[in-house]
Amino acid sequence: MPRGNVGGATGFRALVTSLRQAVLDRFSVGLLTGGISAFVVAWPATYAWLWVVSAAPIVAWWQFRRGAATPEVASRQKPDLYGDQTLLEIAGKTAKLGGWVVHLPDRKLRCSDETWAIHERTGDEAITFEEGIGYFAPEWQNKVVRLFESCVTTGLPYDTEAEIITAAGRRKWVRVIGVAIRDDMDRVSRIQGAFQDIDERKRLENTARDLERRFAESMEHISDAFFQLDPDWRFTYLNHQAERLLERSRSALLGSSIWQEFPEAASGVIRQHYEGAVSEGKTADFEVFYESLDVWFSVTAYPGPTGLTVYFRDVTKRRAADQQLHLLEMAISRIEDFVIITTAGSQPGNGQTIVYVNDAFVKITGYSSDDASGRSPGFLQGKRTDVATIEKINRAIAQSRAIHAELVNYAKDGREYWVDMLIAPIIGPDGRATHFVATGRDITDRKRAAEKLVESEERFAIVAMMTTDAVWDWDIKNGRVQWNGSIASIFGHGEEPVEDGFAAWEAKIHPDDRSRVVSSLLAAIEGQAETWQEEYRFRRGAGTYAEVFDQGHIIRNTSAEATRMVGGVRDVTETRLKEAKRLQAQRLEAIGQLTGGVAHDFNNLLTVLIGTAETLADEISDPRLSAVAQLNHKASRQGAALTRQLLTFAGRQPLEPAALNVNGPILAMEGLLSSALGETIMLNLQLDPAAGHVRADAAQLEASIVNLCINARDAMPNGGKVTISTEQSSCDAVVRIADSGFGMDAETRAKAFEPFFTTKPFGKGSGLGLSMVYGFVRQSGGRIEIESEPGKGTIVSLYFPRLAPTEIPAETSASGVLDRGNEHILVVEDDTMVREFAEGTLISLGYSVTCAADATEALRILKTDGPFDLVFSDVVMPGEMDGRALATELIKQYPMLPVVLTTGYADVESIGAESRFRPLVKPYSRRQLAEALREAIDAARDH
Repeated sequence: MPRGNVGGATGFRALVTSLRQAVLDRFSVGLLTGGISAFVVAWPATYAWLWVVSAAPIVAWWQFRRGAATPEVASRQKPDLYGDQTLLEIAGKTAKLGGWVVHLPDRKLRCSDETWAIHERTGDEAITFEEGIGYFAPEWQNKVVRLFESCVTTGLPYDTEAEIITAAGRRKWVRVIGVAIRDDMDRVSRIQGAFQDIDERKRLENTARDLERRFAESMEHISDAFFQLDPDWRFTYLNHQAERLLERSRSALLGSSIWQEFPEAASGVIRQHYEGAVSEGKTADFEVFYESLDVWFSVTAYPGPTGLTVYFRDVTKRRAADQQLHLLEMAISRIEDFVIITTAGSQPGNGQTIVYVNDAFVKITGYSSDDASGRSPGFLQGKRTDVATIEKINRAIAQSRAIHAELVNYAKDGREYWVDMLIAPIIGPDGRATHFVATGRDITDRKRAAEKLVESEERFAIVAMMTTDAVWDWDIKNGRVQWNGSIASIFGHGEEPVEDGFAAWEAKIHPDDRSRVVSSLLAAIEGQAETWQEEYRFRRGAGTYAEVFDQGHIIRNTSAEATRMVGGVRDVTETRLKEAKRLQAQRLEAIGQLTGGVAHDFNNLLTVLIGTAETLADEISDPRLSAVAQLNHKASRQGAALTRQLLTFAGRQPLEPAALNVNGPILAMEGLLSSALGETIMLNLQLDPAAGHVRADAAQLEASIVNLCINARDAMPNGGKVTISTEQSSCDAVVRIADSGFGMDAETRAKAFEPFFTTKPFGKGSGLGLSMVYGFVRQSGGRIEIESEPGKGTIVSLYFPRLAPTEIPAETSASGVLDRGNEHILVVEDDTMVREFAEGTLISLGYSVTCAADATEALRILKTDGPFDLVFSDVVMPGEMDGRALATELIKQYPMLPVVLTTGYADVESIGAESRFRPLVKPYSRRQLAEALREAIDAARDH
């Protein structure tokens, strides 16, 4: 239920629980300390209080009057909802219990008369919160303030005991309960609670030992079951009620261990509570289901120096009633029909006042439960509310009989709405109505549909002409369906109505979707649904199928029978294609991650193969073996090229981007492209001089264009035309390659960018052409799109972010000289073969080499085997520290020591920034390794 509902869970239950516990505390202490005489004295008042606490309407009124509304609203609601102010005041005095509320943010404190009486003063004016805190004894003030501020901040309730100094100067023990109340925005708007004088209880607790005998005598006569256990958990006493509930005689139990006699208790929560009470010295209150007896027990266990005192009662029926009440509250809170409960009142008309509304009422009217509480239902009526209907309702209320009515009400924002409601009385024991319950629903739509049918038809005609959806109007009774003009413009069907329009519509649904869609529509019509919607394939006039979203509103008569349905069909084919592209991109991303990982491992192998092949080619003098070594080196380089294509698709191929005019590479390749396309295919260039500059790897851009042209050539075996065009589009420079070939269907387009996918015959293609282009464009910050249909050719568009003139830097180039050396180098590489290759190569060049398999070992070696002139490390390594982290740590510890990293991935620039030297890209040759390390050593010395 909403916070603050009259009778709602937050306000009502929290307060009732607090009051009920206060009364039970008073009752329990009376029994423990007063014996039979105290029991006799406490009995009438206690049960009177139990009646008061369980009376939900009175407590709800108390909550509302003392803190649940502003002072202005409270002043208008001065009368008690039940007309029994005297009873409430007597009850409050009997329990020495009052109420208080602090409104936020002004922090003004208001107290009930009972609360002021506890303070031994009079008056009902508001005071500041700080003045209220001043009544607490100095040693308790900080604790009370801390609990209050925590409640304001977190919304958590509190319940504590403290001492106050009354206006008469007397110290007195009190119990303070605070509960946070939230507004419609879920913000704490006030703190309210109860204030109880427990000074008497405190005094009685101090004399409890003296009354132990009288307590024991009274135990035989109380309705609760009672027993005592010694420190060894043996029964020392049971009363008659305990024998009855436990179904065991005291003679059989006295002196016996409870855990032996009741094994079920020994292994469950009962033992946990009992042992916890003894170990912590605190009373344990709990409820437990004892399965063997099929009973719910409410148990209170008091620890003491002689053992444990336990009293309990059978609460099975009460538990069932609470569960039923809880289910009822939840059901009423969640139903869509509104529920209003009012007092019966002494006069018809304005004599009834609202004590409860559910969530549906708040949703329909816009009034919160606080707005409605204490007011007559008549405040919802207005100028168009039928007077005769109101008089009829008043007569029925005066006679305490049920009545069904429809009338106009008004929401908080002035909106007019129709309600269909049933008002029924709740009859008390004396045969007279104590309350009335009104249930109903908002029938505005139904009323307006009935009253303005002609107007709605005119509006439908206008909307049908203006909308881009194919709008339909189905007369369910005669089967006639009327379509607007969009059925022709969007789907290519005639808009003339046909007698059996439902059958005609059904025939246009794809056979695989027909049963599902028709069943769904009929189920909505035959049930209580007001709307219906489905997605399915709808046949166009040309015979192809469109993906459509179809939805309709069901109009029903007063008997809830569907008579008419109005809706629209929307072509969502393009939307679904875009969604399919998004899913394809996600799939390609996943494939790319896998491909990149595989290619990275290949690079390690190829580094060794290329390096060893170079060594053999340089050092073998036998021409035949030298030729074999050259062949091995060539094959290794081809493997490296294949790996680069895989990494390009995965977006991990190291690139050398530079600012370039997109037209430059195309013009430079015109002759090459013409030769590659052959004599039967005409090349047409349409280059926009304003296409602009982009940042990309020129070699990769040229390779991408060549790949796309070769694909276009293969798609036109009988000749055709290839057009390469450039243009600027918003912030992009666009390169398009279009052909007049046989095109691709949807399934082929979906897989076109996947590595190793090809439509060419076996042995005619690797399947990496388009995937390489895809990876290159994506890695360059752009995107790629394919437009193609069977028999209509293919257009591949490459979009690159266009550079502003100020972003075009001057290009520089540099070259290094390969020299041998004699410096000491630390090689850090987890791959054994690559590590051995690097070590052997560097030794052959004259360097002194020490190797480490990971970053941790490298740091140790640097401390024990140094000094070193350079560290050469792989980026990807196992353990907590990879090569990049190692470089960062080395720069901190050895700022003058050059570090060169090696990687097979694309983030060369960022890696180089961390190590100060450009990384060496795998697979690398002996010459590249020697030049990179020599350049770093010399640069470090010059610095």
